[in-house]
Amino acid sequence: MARLLTNHRDAIVVSSDIADYIVGKGTRSDVRSLYDIACVQPERDESYADIFARLMRVEESGRIRHYRICLNDDEITDFLSCHPDIDLLTFLVFVMTHELLHIQRFSCGQADFSRASHDEEILVDNLTRLLMAKHPVTGRGKVFKLLDKLAAPPLYNQSAISDGGIINAYL
Repeated sequence: MARLLTNHRDAIVVSSDIADYIVGKGTRSDVRSLYDIACVQPERDESYADIFARLMRVEESGRIRHYRICLNDDEITDFLSCHPDIDLLTFLVFVMTHELLHIQRFSCGQADFSRASHDEEILVDNLTRLLMAKHPVTGRGKVFKLLDKLAAPPLYNQSAISDGGIINAYL
């Protein structure tokens, strides 16, 4: 079982609740019933290397049942260990808000899951920052500053998006 879910289940649940609130208030929509959360370890799946989260569609009989936010244990824990001034809860709220905005946009037809683009990532990143600024979360400024200081922000890296209906939302 993934370490993040085992050791920090409460932080994942609370960050999901906070992100639900932020996205719900900011978009006037309810995404709570549209997703679940899983944690993965990249040694089991190499396609998760170098991303914090991956959004997947769970389909049943050809219809979308819900979305799954797959948190990457190793990337998140490694990132936080390298940046001890960033707390787990605030970072998870940022990641979850970003992913929930994707889900909201896909479910309302504002974006196409199977044709997600680099521009969609930029838009969702900007919306994430805007909504988190409108609904202050302690420590969010540190997260924003750190992500802005990255030498090559992964958001603007074209390889952050893959084909085949899977978005590697590397924040």
